Amino acid sequence: MRFAIISITKKGVVLADNLLQALSEDPTVIQVDAYVGDVKNTFMKIYPDYDCIIAIMATGIVVRTICSLLKNKVTDPAILVVDENGENVVSLLSGHLGGANEYTLKVSQVLNANPVITTSTDVSKKMGVDTLARRHWLSLDNLNIVKALNRAIADGEILDLYLPTRYDFVEDDKIARDTYKFHYWDDNHIRVDFEEISLNLNPLTLVAGVGSRRGVSEEQVRNCLEEATAILNIPVDRLDVIATGEMKKDEEGIMEAAWSLGIPVEVVSLEALERYRHPDLKPSLLVEKKFGVVGVAEPSALITAGDSSRLILAKTSRKGVSVAIAISGRLYKK
Repeated sequence: MRFAIISITKKGVVLADNLLQALSEDPTVIQVDAYVGDVKNTFMKIYPDYDCIIAIMATGIVVRTICSLLKNKVTDPAILVVDENGENVVSLLSGHLGGANEYTLKVSQVLNANPVITTSTDVSKKMGVDTLARRHWLSLDNLNIVKALNRAIADGEILDLYLPTRYDFVEDDKIARDTYKFHYWDDNHIRVDFEEISLNLNPLTLVAGVGSRRGVSEEQVRNCLEEATAILNIPVDRLDVIATGEMKKDEEGIMEAAWSLGIPVEVVSLEALERYRHPDLKPSLLVEKKFGVVGVAEPSALITAGDSSRLILAKTSRKGVSVAIAISGRLYKK
């Protein structure tokens, strides 16, 4: 995710610097930048470029500033407001699909602040259908009916949720269990039903890129994959593809881990890795020196996920194994 922090006072700048440092160390944060002053022009300039904008200032300033920029809940970034004392973090805009509620909890933990979330499903401790989609990386086929379904959830109704068998991990979430009645089928898409209303949710392709030292074991690879997905609060079963570079195609630990997990492997050619450029990549000097490419885990994930892909987890390493995770803009197909 890409974060921007805007502050206007001396205390706000200090708070922004501390927050920037903490977010920079989070592997789910791919980019974080800080801006000072000129609130209106800064918002206008950066609004479409970040997943989340954190404004350290009065809520009223932010509301008046963003009114003319608002488009819809699919494209509007998450907007958080933090007071300059760092005591409260307010989820102001795009709470569900944009992730503002999720980011509010993240930032409030960093600042040891009070998270302020007002969306009805959340305060009712239920899982809205757009939250379900965001949590498990699903696309929604009809946003116009989300409001009606979420209203039913907030009113205490239990909705029918149809899942592919491999998505049985959704049932592990107590809030999901309190919101939905679970059904399983052979179809790959997911459906939510309530009375005469139906909403389809389709899994987006999730790719784990893997690099490793020579001779790593299956257990080492599995452990790193499980730890990486846990950072994203998803199980390893949610992964659709494991990707690695051509130089690792004979690495038994990677291949055996993928086989034991039942996840297909795609091998990215050395030529493709050499040509690939992407703003999310953080080059590895060691890999570049040895193989002449900027990396293995991150570019393998992005290339396999496709042209519209982006990193949602930067490279994390554990005991000789590196994992990065990319999300595709396209649906997963078996």
